[in-house]
Amino acid sequence: MVHLVPRDHFVIQTSAPLQTVMERLEAQIESPKTFRSTYDLNHAPYEGSVTQSGCKMSRIPMGRPNASEPYIKGRFETFAGGTVIHLTLTPHPSVLIFFGFWSVFWYGFHLLLLSSGDMDYGSAQDRLVLPLIILVIFWISFWVEVERTRNDLFRIILRRRLTPQQERYLMLNIIRGIILILGVAFSFSSIADYLSQSPASHQVPEIFRPR
Repeated sequence: MVHLVPRDHFVIQTSAPLQTVMERLEAQIESPKTFRSTYDLNHAPYEGSVTQSGCKMSRIPMGRPNASEPYIKGRFETFAGGTVIHLTLTPHPSVLIFFGFWSVFWYGFHLLLLSSGDMDYGSAQDRLVLPLIILVIFWISFWVEVERTRNDLFRIILRRRLTPQQERYLMLNIIRGIILILGVAFSFSSIADYLSQSPASHQVPEIFRPR
């Protein structure tokens, strides 16, 4: 099945009982805070909650917020030989909501300018592609963080590291860097093109002028 929202699902099986799994996760988790200082380094690696049925958690960013950090949902199953943890990693819901509203506003605003004749088709094409560039950068960044989070969860639950896929991780970082550079170059090009236009073209669009 094709998912419009990026998601990663995997299973960790351990011979440890459920109580031990919960204790290992709880040692790395603290309660969520509404406001958290970026300079506060005295905290657990993750925030969320752990119950008998599963867990919900996300990484606490070190310094600046990172929108590409995956949101982790886990479901526990117990059997005679230990515990099975079903884990699903997705973008945080608040990030998806923000990007959705911002995209609707961005496209709606520029399509309104285009339909009213206050913007030519060539200029509109340049601006309408920007959300797509941001989406591609976010998509790749999300999978980079998924690789790191997978390894972290194996370390916490199994007390061992997952064999690192260095080549894949490096390639994702290289692609992310290239697209980020192209996106910045595109933004500066659009700004330079706008500033090079005649002053008359910088007037307030007709649809926003007082009547």
